[in-house]
Amino acid sequence: MNNAESIIHDGEIPIYDAVKYLTKEEVEETVRRNAAAMNFDVNEEHMNVIHSLIEHYKQDCKTRDCLAAHEHMRFLEDAYEFKGGSKYLYMLFDAVPGARGVLVPIHQLAGLPSLQLDTDKGFGTSF
Repeated sequence: MNNAESIIHDGEIPIYDAVKYLTKEEVEETVRRNAAAMNFDVNEEHMNVIHSLIEHYKQDCKTRDCLAAHEHMRFLEDAYEFKGGSKYLYMLFDAVPGARGVLVPIHQLAGLPSLQLDTDKGFGTSF
């Protein structure tokens, strides 16, 4: 068993294991099926971002845990900076019914495992 296969948290399949054998056609079929079930119109811009994220997972998540969301959002912001970065990404994906943000709707549409989106509970109000 290699290092990538041994990284499992709370029974979740690591991102790499979920995407390593996915083809572009399989991703598009899953996204279109899930989008139809959500009454959401997916277009080529959505598909391009989804494919970029999946390729990022395939390249960068082979040997380490990639369940933390912040680095993936940073990747997308950098990759789509020429179109407006996070503003562009939120414009595309924040309209997905029942999901907010960028990564959650992408994962729901593509049928990918959930990421860790916990907030830092150490921050609060000080009196």
